[in-house]
Amino acid sequence: MQPTWQYVRELTQQYRNARVEYWLNESLFTFGWWTLVVTTIGLFIVWIFILDKKRIFEIVTYGLMVTTIATFGDTLGLSLLLWDYPKALTPIPQIAEIHNVQMPIIYMIIYQYFTTWKAFLIAAAINAFVFALILEPLLAWLQIYQLYDWNSLYSLVPYFVIAAALKWIINKFKQMDQHYQ
Repeated sequence: MQPTWQYVRELTQQYRNARVEYWLNESLFTFGWWTLVVTTIGLFIVWIFILDKKRIFEIVTYGLMVTTIATFGDTLGLSLLLWDYPKALTPIPQIAEIHNVQMPIIYMIIYQYFTTWKAFLIAAAINAFVFALILEPLLAWLQIYQLYDWNSLYSLVPYFVIAAALKWIINKFKQMDQHYQ
């Protein structure tokens, strides 16, 4: 039998209902949930204080580009069932607090403080290493992140390429804009 769109919609509704029920009973107010609350709010507050307000447009543009790429990559991984997030602040499948707040803030801090290519690439490489080989396993241990057909080692390259490629793009935009010359 070929599935109809109505059948797909019904399965989607069942999935949504099960996910909300799971979130209410197994995720909300757990240690992992509180970890996400504290780290998301704390990192955002720190970032507000250290943000170079003179470069705010440039830095936030970089961060929004990181968010876009990270969200796309996460959506792809979730859709292909490579990983999932058993614990999150909200019951939506994508973990918005990491890809829309925490990851972009860390990337923006690196972008702000490491302005030469050499320093930036070293910081981006260290960041990729920390994200892939320390934070991903830690998130798995906290039951926030669950790997299925993915290995954290695979994340090293995307974490690094996102940082470097987007810095290159921002630099090209700055070269084209007379304001930065």
